[in-house]
Amino acid sequence: MAIVALGVALAAPPSASAHRSPADCNANEFDVNLLRDRFDVKNGDVINYRVTLDNLSSTATKACDVSNITVRLQFPGPDGQPSSTFQTVVAAANYSAEQPVLTFGPFPYTVNANPGVTRLEARVSVENGDLHDGATHSKVNINKTIGSDRPIPGIEIDKTATPTSGQAPQTTSYTFRVYNRTTPPRPLDNVTVTDDMCPNVVRGVPTGDINNDNRLDPDEIWLYTCTMQHGAGTFTNTATGCAELFIDSGPLPRVCDTDTETVTYTPPPVTPPTTPPTTPPTTPPTTTPPSVAPPQGGVLPGVLTQCLLSRVRSTTVRAGQLNTIVVRARTEEGPVANRLVRITLPGGRVVSARTNKSGLVTLRVRPPRSGRAIIRAGSCTTARVSVAAARRVASRQVPRVTG
Repeated sequence: MAIVALGVALAAPPSASAHRSPADCNANEFDVNLLRDRFDVKNGDVINYRVTLDNLSSTATKACDVSNITVRLQFPGPDGQPSSTFQTVVAAANYSAEQPVLTFGPFPYTVNANPGVTRLEARVSVENGDLHDGATHSKVNINKTIGSDRPIPGIEIDKTATPTSGQAPQTTSYTFRVYNRTTPPRPLDNVTVTDDMCPNVVRGVPTGDINNDNRLDPDEIWLYTCTMQHGAGTFTNTATGCAELFIDSGPLPRVCDTDTETVTYTPPPVTPPTTPPTTPPTTPPTTTPPSVAPPQGGVLPGVLTQCLLSRVRSTTVRAGQLNTIVVRARTEEGPVANRLVRITLPGGRVVSARTNKSGLVTLRVRPPRSGRAIIRAGSCTTARVSVAAARRVASRQVPRVTG
């Protein structure tokens, strides 16, 4: 690599003889520094390094001459530490006392770090230079590093629901907490929170933005809320939180995180029909009332009878397959027509249909799992059906042929 020197030219070399030079010198003031032009970087960015050196006295010191000075530079390796490859900035140079600042560079380095590396260290060094401080020369050894951060943006969203169970319909309040998980810590910008089932996500009160700069700082937790109503069933919502991290060269790819919350609400109980009040007879007790045809449902007004609900055929109901269940609803007076019959399967799914004029209803169901199904029809008695486990399917064996 070409060496570029900015500033004054190299001073005349000091004498190589072993003695103190200048005669009144009393300090090792030779110094080398390493500079870089970018602090936060990503792979593909270019960092320009510069090396400066001088040999200047301070208020209370007098610099000694130095000789045999070799300055070497090491770029960061893929692991973030100084690589094993050295670049010579100056070789075997001599600098008299009061040498002003010299600048070498720039030395461009293209960032190429391994996954997970968040810090890149470069190094400048001088080894075994000679300090002209007496009959025996002391040694000049310098080792300095400077780093740049390679931030890895991160965000976390945590979602909770209140309540998570109960009787439908139910108004559910969702709360979202958003955390900055960037390494090393940096503020995140353009934060967004969405929910796939609850569309009206809003900022909470308080918002969690402590310094009100609209940037998600590493020590802040931002709050969001959303409210919606659920009917009967099991519902799983997915929340998504996203943000951007800006560095010296611009924004890094947007980062997102998701979290789910599940709520389960049961159907409301079926309200039994109200029995009409008994109407007193208008004719003498000895008089036989006229014959009245029973209304639809098979029950005379004012007559208290028990509605019986039962299966017609006792076939095996099995999980994972389509099953046909025939149910009859009747009283002592006859079949109960046009009655809504519901079957609640294991897992909570409900299938319903109405009885025909013969009091029969056909329910076609495919239970998702084994367990117990419950059949209800208003004020009728309850019927229960056992759901057997799904059939096991054995793989067909190919017969072996020997000859």
